[in-house]
Amino acid sequence: MARDNDEVLVGGKPGAVHDEHIVIQEDSKTTWECLKANPKIVLWTLWANSSYTVLPLLCTLPLDGRRLIIFTVGPLMVGYENLAMSVCLAMPAFQMRFSVDVDGELIIPAYWQSLWSSLYNVTTMLGSVSAGYCQDRFGRRSVFLASIIIAVAGIALTFVSKTPAEFLGGKMTSGFAMGLILAGSQTWVSEIAPLPLRGIALSTYAIMLNLGLLLAISATFSRISIMNDWAFRVVFAAAWVFPSLLALGLPFMPESPYWLTLKNKHDRARHALIRLSPNKDGIDARLVQIQHSIETERRLAVQKTSYAQLLRGTNLRRTRILLICMYMPQIVGTVLSSNAPYFLNQTGMDNHTTVMILQIAVSCGVVSAVLNVFAMSKFNYRTLMFFGVSICVALYLAMGIAGTMTRTPATLTVIGIAVAFPSISYGPAVGASMSVAGEVSSINLRAKSLALGQAFSSVVSTIWQIILPYLFNRDQANMGGNIGWIFFGMAVIYLVVLYVDVPDTKGHTYEQLDIMFQKKVPARQFPSYVLGGTNDLESSISFA
Repeated sequence: MARDNDEVLVGGKPGAVHDEHIVIQEDSKTTWECLKANPKIVLWTLWANSSYTVLPLLCTLPLDGRRLIIFTVGPLMVGYENLAMSVCLAMPAFQMRFSVDVDGELIIPAYWQSLWSSLYNVTTMLGSVSAGYCQDRFGRRSVFLASIIIAVAGIALTFVSKTPAEFLGGKMTSGFAMGLILAGSQTWVSEIAPLPLRGIALSTYAIMLNLGLLLAISATFSRISIMNDWAFRVVFAAAWVFPSLLALGLPFMPESPYWLTLKNKHDRARHALIRLSPNKDGIDARLVQIQHSIETERRLAVQKTSYAQLLRGTNLRRTRILLICMYMPQIVGTVLSSNAPYFLNQTGMDNHTTVMILQIAVSCGVVSAVLNVFAMSKFNYRTLMFFGVSICVALYLAMGIAGTMTRTPATLTVIGIAVAFPSISYGPAVGASMSVAGEVSSINLRAKSLALGQAFSSVVSTIWQIILPYLFNRDQANMGGNIGWIFFGMAVIYLVVLYVDVPDTKGHTYEQLDIMFQKKVPARQFPSYVLGGTNDLESSISFA
């Protein structure tokens, strides 16, 4: 793109070109310097990611117009939703409401457990796919509004349900809302965060997800001994706090500057950048950079956005990498730990011990996710992913070995730890993989790419949610700790795929990533590959 065109695009701001050094300086800042310089973006990132759990976390209070009231409501809502039902499965009151008698024991039929989990994931997938279309047509803010309305309805249906079928309807409605917010929040965060903060901002997902899990465990721990429906209804009712807090922040949420620029709304894009940044210097140069990145992609033959484009040319490789990263939650045992309360109950562990182990494990997961924020500024994403998955490999191996032994308090404890404590790998494994997933797609296709990724995650989660109850239920395969061998083998294979196919996107601008994918740089060479400036851009354009 010629400089003359850049100046015209920003509404005749000739100073934009000369302010380019300010943008370069910002992109080269350390993580801590960028955190201090962009308080609004940091807080908006927390707000967006809070949509994954349920109870709010008040992070800061207004002061001098530069500090905002932020509630961690995004991934918090998803984390809470994912574990709340699983913990309730271990509640005697919940079992009395929805279970059947099998040889004198109250057991919730495996098919209902599978339906609750699998159809929840199916509607999450549908929500993610819908988010891709909605974001491209109506803007990134549109999916936040839709998810709030649908989440409120889904929680209401869950709260009043008295039969397994009614409960299923509530979970399916909530699942659609979770799909919308999962895809929408990651897209928006990836587009508002400066380069030094982009990876950390995307990895906030892991922190909020773990906080949501912790809140779900904490909300149910004191209610296990209550023997009426209010034991679990209060847990579900608490979820209303999340969409309510999202609704409070939505009117003040700036639209994505990237989406506004894609729609040729340059004045509004400039205004959005001003709202996001406390430093007004370099705003026009930043807008030029966004326009230049978008124009580069268009010249690299990305002419129109459709899901089919994700499977063509260099986008096929980028999509494959995205899907590998989106499978990470299954590798670190998210689907296994979400069934942990009922699973451990089936192996013979008592309810209080089960919930106590889970509460400790999730607390460790929160600490791991927070520490990962610092680790991501020091280590490459690939290194962190390898570290996280390696922890899981060791835990699954221990679980499999314990499963081959006679069930004793000691072996049950080993199985319980192996099921619950992969949470300590959420920070490095899931945090880093979400960063790569958020950065690896092209700008024009990002909304649809992340929507496809969330849909894929929902599909594989659905498959596991269908299979697992049949593997561990006493009236089915009753595999117990031997399930660890399945996850051990899967994690080992995943380590090999990581090494061969997943690049490290840390420290690269979106334009640089476009060029590197166009030049087919091998995954292992991404950190050390040196771009040749304009020559690389010209060669990549001619290649296309």
